[in-house]
Parts: sequence; structure tokens; C-alpha cells
Amino acid sequence: MSDSSISGFYNKTRDERVLAVKEFAGLTDDDTATLYDDGIPFGVIDRMTENALGSFSLPLGVATNFRINGRDYLVPMAIEEPSVIAAASRGAKDARILGGFTAHADRSISVGQIQILGVDPAEAAPRVLAERARILDAANSHSSTLSKMHKGAVDLKCRGLATDDLDMLIVELHIDVSDAMGANVTNTMCEAVAPLIETITG
Repeated sequence: MSDSSISGFYNKTRDERVLAVKEFAGLTDDDTATLYDDGIPFGVIDRMTENALGSFSLPLGVATNFRINGRDYLVPMAIEEPSVIAAASRGAKDARILGGFTAHADRSISVGQIQILGVDPAEAAPRVLAERARILDAANSHSSTLSKMHKGAVDLKCRGLATDDLDMLIVELHIDVSDAMGANVTNTMCEAVAPLIETITG
């Protein structure tokens, strides 16, 4: 049975990683050769993802006829099913008759949670909410990028959660992450304010 526990995989060279995967999965030389058909330089790939091996391509087509918020667009679609692009183009053509599509984007709010164990939520939540501004300031002090963009931690909410073992207070930190996916900054901010919330709740 193959063992997927490969020590130090991230430290290996590209060739060493490919060899390890080849041996694990029983790949042929032809199989692994496809991993070297890079559309972008491997140095870039290696910085974009963990344990990089290579890249892969998908057919790139364009859906036509799109008018969105009064402006015309060609919509690139990386997909291997031609009928999807054809249907999207046809739907956009039909929508054009009445002016096309109207769209807006909601704020990109990421929600991080801090769990405070063994407290009475009804008693602890008001104390946390009373320190809302201080907690948000502390969170925002850990992201200079979002602060410069007038984004970052924007709200704080509390809710109680009862389990069979103990009650806990869940503090939710709402963070406007702008165009980022936001997982790292959410974790960073939650970890930064957790000791402060711990102090506030006793």
C-alpha cells in the first residue's frame, strides 16, 4: 500500500516531487511528462501554490453578446463543454433586447469566530459589545493593507452556544476583505484579538 506521508515534500525540488508522485501513483514516464508542459514559468507556479508540480490547461473560449450595467463585455470562459458557451451567448443575446443585465457586488465580508469557553454568554456578551471599538481597532492594527484601503474589521457580533459539556460565547469578527479571499487576514485578526476578548470576559 502506498504511503502518502512524504516527509519534507515542500522542500524537494520539482523533479523530486514528480518522482515521489510517480512512485506513489504508479504513473508512467508519459504521465509525468505532461506535468512539465507549463503554460507559465515554473518559478511563478512554485510561488503560487504549495508543493507545486506543474500546471494544466483548459480550453479558453469567449461568450459574446453580454451587456452588463450598460457596458458591453466579452466573457472569457475556461471550459471543455462548447454548449455552455453557446448557451451563455444566446442567453446574453436574448437579454440584450431589454438592455442586458444589471449587477452589483455585495461587500466581501469574511466572518471569523473566537470561542470563549466556560462563561455565561448572557453576562459576557454585553461586556464584549461594550468594548466593540477597542476590539475592532486591535484587529485592524494587524493589517496595514486593508486599513490603507479603508477596509478591515467592520463589525462584531456575539451569540451564546450551549453544548452538553459547557456553555460558550461565540464572538464573530466581520471583516471587509475587499478583493482578497481573506482567510489569512481573518485568522490573523481573530488570533490578535482573542487575548483581549479573554481579558474582557474574565
